[in-house]
Amino acid sequence: MNQDKHKISVRLNGKEQTLKRETQDRIQVDSEVFSNEQVRSEEIVPTREQEEIDVAEIIPQPDNVIHFEKKHEERKRNGQPFWDDGNREKSPKLPFKRKKKSATNNSRPKIPLMMVVAVCSAIIVGLGFGTMILTVFKGSSVPVVQGVEQEEATQAAASVDATVEGTALPTLSIEVVQGAAFTELAQGEEVVARIHEQGLAGTLTKGTDPIYMFIGAGGDRAQATKIGSLYEEYGQDTYLKSYQVDGQDITGQAEEVSAWFTNAIDHYKKVMQLSVDGLNGGSLITTESVKSIEENAQALQAERDVAFSHLTGDSQQHALEMGDKLVLAGQKLKEYESKGEQDALWQSQQAILDALVSYEQVVQSLQ
Repeated sequence: MNQDKHKISVRLNGKEQTLKRETQDRIQVDSEVFSNEQVRSEEIVPTREQEEIDVAEIIPQPDNVIHFEKKHEERKRNGQPFWDDGNREKSPKLPFKRKKKSATNNSRPKIPLMMVVAVCSAIIVGLGFGTMILTVFKGSSVPVVQGVEQEEATQAAASVDATVEGTALPTLSIEVVQGAAFTELAQGEEVVARIHEQGLAGTLTKGTDPIYMFIGAGGDRAQATKIGSLYEEYGQDTYLKSYQVDGQDITGQAEEVSAWFTNAIDHYKKVMQLSVDGLNGGSLITTESVKSIEENAQALQAERDVAFSHLTGDSQQHALEMGDKLVLAGQKLKEYESKGEQDALWQSQQAILDALVSYEQVVQSLQ
C-alpha cells in the first residue's frame, strides 16, 4: 500500500506507463549519505565562524575608521558664511531687484585723485601768475580792453595815475604828549601862556574840534613817554596819543612840492629825535650830528623857493612857516651843543610842535 503511494503514472502515446520508486534500500543508502553530509557541514560551520572572529580582530571596525571625505565636506561647509538660519550652503546672493554692475563699468579707466588735484592746482597757479603779470604791466586799477587803440588809452591812463600818486604829499605820523583839549581858543591860549612862562613847550592845533594842546613830541611811544615824565615834575597832566597828518589825499601837486615836503619830514624826525635825546641826558647831540642837521636845513631853504612857487595863498604861507620852524629847531640844537643849556632843547621842542601845526594847515588849505 505504501509502495503504491510512491508510484507515478505517465501516459505516453495514449498508454499509461507506471514508474516504480526506488526500493527501501536505496532510500536507506541515501539517508546514510545525507547523514554524513550533515555531519560534515556541522564540522565546517564552526571552522568558518572561527575564521570570521580572527579576521574581525585584524580589520578595523567601521566606528574606528576615519572618513577623510566626511572631514573635507565638514571643513568646506564650516568655511562658508554663517546666516541667521544656520545654513551655510544656501547663502543669499544679490538683494532683491538689485541690478548687477555691467561689465563695461569695470573696463572704464579710473583717473587717480592726485592727478586731478595736480591739474587743478596747476591751472589755479597759472591763472594767478598770469593775472599778476598782467597787473604789473597794465596797472591793477585799469581794466583790460581789446584793441590797439583801447590798449594805448589804458596805458596812458595808468601813467597818469602813477604820476598823480608820485606827486601826493607825504604823511607825518608821530607820538605826541597831549596836555589838554579845549572847545574855546581863548581858554587854550591862556593855558599855553602859563606853560611858556615855565620855559616849557606847548602849542594849540588849528582847524580841529576840539582844540588840542600838545606839549611834546617823539618819534615813537618810548620817546613820548620820556617827554611826558619830565612834565610830571611840574604837576602837568599828560596823555600820550598817536597823531597823524595825512597828505596822501593831496594829489596832483608838482614834483618839486612833493619832494620838498618829503625831505622836510625826514629832517623833522631827525631833529625831533635829537631833541628828545638831549632832554633825557643823551649823547646823540654832537658836533657831527648838529652839522648834518644844519646842512639839511640849508638844502631845504635853497629848494623851497622853487617848490613853493607852485603853491598859492594860505598853503604857500603855511609852507613857509613850516620851513622857518625847521630851521629854528636846528639852530636851537646847535645852541645846546655849544652852551649846554636845557632851555634850548625846550625851544627846539616848541619849534617842532609849531612845524607840525603848520604842515597840518598846509594839508587843510590844499583840500
